[in-house]
Amino acid sequence: MEQTQPLIPMPKIGKSSQKATGLRVTQVRTIVQVAFIVVLVLLPFTGVFHIDLSTGRFVIMGYQVWWSDFFLILPFWIFVISAMTAVYAVLGMVYCGWACLQNTFSEWTNALAKFSFGSAALGPGFGEVTLSAARPKKVGVLKKFGQWTLFVGGVALFSLLVSVIITAYVIPPKSLLHDLLTGASPTAYWLVLGIGGVMFLNLLLVRHYWCKWVCPYPLWQHMFKTDDTLKVAFDHARRGECTGCNLCVKSCFIDIDPRDTKNYSRCINCGECVVVCEDYSAKRGLPSLLTFHKNGVYVDEKGAMKGRRLSPGTVRFVVATVFSLVPLGLFIYGIATYSPYRVTFSQVPGRFDQFEVGIYNKTPRAERFVIGQEGLPAPSVKFAETAVSIPPGEHRKIVMTVEAGRELSPGLHNFRVDVESFTPKPGRFRQDAAVYIVNKGQG
Repeated sequence: MEQTQPLIPMPKIGKSSQKATGLRVTQVRTIVQVAFIVVLVLLPFTGVFHIDLSTGRFVIMGYQVWWSDFFLILPFWIFVISAMTAVYAVLGMVYCGWACLQNTFSEWTNALAKFSFGSAALGPGFGEVTLSAARPKKVGVLKKFGQWTLFVGGVALFSLLVSVIITAYVIPPKSLLHDLLTGASPTAYWLVLGIGGVMFLNLLLVRHYWCKWVCPYPLWQHMFKTDDTLKVAFDHARRGECTGCNLCVKSCFIDIDPRDTKNYSRCINCGECVVVCEDYSAKRGLPSLLTFHKNGVYVDEKGAMKGRRLSPGTVRFVVATVFSLVPLGLFIYGIATYSPYRVTFSQVPGRFDQFEVGIYNKTPRAERFVIGQEGLPAPSVKFAETAVSIPPGEHRKIVMTVEAGRELSPGLHNFRVDVESFTPKPGRFRQDAAVYIVNKGQG
């Protein structure tokens, strides 16, 4: 555990024996955690988003997004990274404490361990052992068996549920349910059991150990943390009022001392320590010694909280936000120019007189296409189909054959293939090509 050291001075706040009214920060955090998970669950089951493993493409609202859709893929991720940078500069490691699934699932598993064993530290888990934990009590064999059955069974069922949700991102939910119930495809079983097994071992043994010592993500966030970043801070000017109850230390599942949250500590701004200190201090008629603090924020003489307009943190946030508008604009341009179909044209290998028109329907509906050509005599050209309806997300290949005859003399002939689409965003594809007609009398 880190040693307590003096921190930045805290703003002076008037004393109050009143408890905070309305939602506490921990309650708001729980709402955010649940809402984030609900969104992630709804994405595949409502058809909003999934990944087509067979093609490696993203499917959003039924529309395929290919890696070749450059102005959708790259600007989106640049926007996400720049927007998250802006958030880090102001709110610090709030993602870890408020949205990260590893942390949320670890918290829920710890709650199950506490329910089963009386304390999360008494159950299994490399990351949950703490010096402040109570010593285990001796229990009978039957009770111990019941505790372990409840805990392991609960973790197994939850891991299985999570694995089904994750698998739904790569196998459409209807197909996944059909495969699991009928055994039509062993792939579904392998994915569910594989993902579920990893999740089971993670929640059984790892949990917050990953957050504390392994996860590289906090290093990325630390690059943007300064004194201006939101953090939990201890009012050292009132250190004499601290009774050493250690409630704040016991409430921290990251196992740090909240009275020493340096810029590069592992604190994830969950607010658990702030709430317990608020409650304990309120009973003593004192303001909390722990509170969220940001150098760019100060309290004026009337007790009102205000922000400095040109604090370094604010400047960094503004710069990151402005930068994120560039990829956002490119992403909007990508949406505006998105093509709901793709057409390819190529020569059949080993044949001078045959060509192949490939049409890919990227929409969630069956779409109609008409194929034609210009430059060659109509009697000399035969298409396998001139009008085709392609099911959603599928493709067809139409063979074009050029035949020599009276209308088409031997030699090189230029022509143009024309494909007209009748999708919600109508368009035409044109490709110039050439065919060489061999003189049958030669050779």
